[in-house]
Amino acid sequence: MKRLAWIALGVLATLIAACAPTPQVGTNVVPTLIAVTPPQTAGGTVVLQGRYFGDSQSGQNANSYVLVGADMNGDGGMKVTPTSWSASRIEFTEPQSPGYGFVFVVANGVKSNGLPANLP
Repeated sequence: MKRLAWIALGVLATLIAACAPTPQVGTNVVPTLIAVTPPQTAGGTVVLQGRYFGDSQSGQNANSYVLVGADMNGDGGMKVTPTSWSASRIEFTEPQSPGYGFVFVVANGVKSNGLPANLP
């Protein structure tokens, strides 16, 4: 009888464990743009600093890019190809005549906050 009670307890514990939620790692971290450093000369290197941009590999896929000259909502502007991409720093050559607008980083399809930039 004691053995049957232990078996029943084991079955009950298994059923309860099966109903428990399973932990999952969230991947909904929003990239955060902290600073835009304009180039020293026209056509020079623009440096973006921030967090959660992803690694260099994510910087090279179609869902990760830099948008310059956009409006404050991230509409319009032009995509630029970064020359360097890390989790906290992105560099790219200033495109010809982007003028004033906002800069955004899109990392794996998630758009960062925008920062104003006046690129000569």
